[in-house]
Amino acid sequence: MRNKQEWFNEKVKAVSKDVMTEMQLSADIITRIDILLKKKNMTQRDLARKLGKSDAVVSRWTTGFPNLTLRSIAELSVALGEPLVKVAE
Repeated sequence: MRNKQEWFNEKVKAVSKDVMTEMQLSADIITRIDILLKKKNMTQRDLARKLGKSDAVVSRWTTGFPNLTLRSIAELSVALGEPLVKVAE
């Protein structure tokens, strides 16, 4: 009988590289939001109010693997006063 870790590792290997890249980018953006919130001594609720969004929307954007649009990334960048992503040259 396989253990959970073996099962998980098997499933991860089956995921396509583009999906893995998408998940990594999403996790990186969530981490960046968290870092900026802490740096600016803000809560998710503060961010939601600044954006004029509900707490639930901001919670979805900052947990799990949200499918953020460029518009959402831009709104978050403006609200946080720093870019969330930088495009490599």
